[in-house]
Amino acid sequence: MKRREFIIQTGTIISASVLFPGTILAGSKSAQTLVGSRRPNPDNYPQPIMKAISMGMNAPNPHNSQAWKFKILSDFEALLYLDESRLLHATDPPGRQIHIGCGCFLETLRLGASTLGYTAKYELLPEGEYPLEEAGLKPVAFVKVAASATEPLPLSDSIFSRQTNRSLYEGELMTNSEFDSITALTTAKYSELSFHSAPERLKEMVDILYEGMVVEANTHVTYDESRIWFRSSQKKIETKRDGINLRTDGTKGLLLSIMEFIVNEENEESWHKPTAINAFLKSYGKKIYTAKGIVLFKTQSNTMSDWILTGIDYVRFQLAADQLGYVIHPVSQVLQEYPEMDDLRARFNGLVGVSEPSKIQMGVRIGRGEKLYYSYRREPENLLI
Repeated sequence: MKRREFIIQTGTIISASVLFPGTILAGSKSAQTLVGSRRPNPDNYPQPIMKAISMGMNAPNPHNSQAWKFKILSDFEALLYLDESRLLHATDPPGRQIHIGCGCFLETLRLGASTLGYTAKYELLPEGEYPLEEAGLKPVAFVKVAASATEPLPLSDSIFSRQTNRSLYEGELMTNSEFDSITALTTAKYSELSFHSAPERLKEMVDILYEGMVVEANTHVTYDESRIWFRSSQKKIETKRDGINLRTDGTKGLLLSIMEFIVNEENEESWHKPTAINAFLKSYGKKIYTAKGIVLFKTQSNTMSDWILTGIDYVRFQLAADQLGYVIHPVSQVLQEYPEMDDLRARFNGLVGVSEPSKIQMGVRIGRGEKLYYSYRREPENLLI
């Protein structure tokens, strides 16, 4: 079978923007056995601040780009900056999503530090907000840790089992009471959460969320960002320790071996063939339509602070969902701010009744699913200024 025919018949290819990142993992303990091979090991660092940073590296982040860098100020203090070389200019022109990833990092660091005997505090934007051109020059946050005798914070025991699940979801639609059980573990402090699982409403929302991916996949520059961040083999995954891959969307076994042989991210022309794009969209559609609910994160304004704070709420929600056996997957393509998405984003805002200055910062599907491949992170010593 020719490469093109195989892709058409299997309906398998991926887009990086679907993936926020890991056939390993059954829970926290099994995940922790991978610390040091796939994730940074805090025991490798004598400085408390580096131990805390190594825990923060477990945070979810767009495209698994890990767009973070650090300036160590002392054994207990550091500044967090964006890594300007890892921004997602095509799908995230204002840097909104990448700052959400910073919020995820900061809260994961705070929770993770508590498991090591430290308290951690962070001050957002110590030099104020900045234009994206100054990313990497002005800090996102100041972080300080201190020795503490307190117990590990709630939710911290899910840091190593939390995953973004991009595969098929199982079971019945989620109920309001199930959603409430998650929010009982963590109340969103900075954003307003809404939950949608009524069948007609859910389909209406998933339809337009799917259309968002159609727009992204058929816009060359945005879909090409998927190609740039894609890692097509285990060797590339281990070497780069970032990006996204077929394994983290549930592909495994013989199909994984075949697809990793076929998909070639270095061939731009092949990546953008209409047949390959349509095959991906077919596969993506099968997955997103198994959503058992949609959760939206809304803020009353749309500032850089709002972005970071939304990331704090989001990672806490994901950790709480993990504790109760639920999985989630960001499906926020329709919220992105590039021209080709403008009309569809306006339609979605109308559907959910949101107008400026309010902003839907994230949309995620939620349900039940198996644990997937455990993703890699870079070593923090390679992220120092």
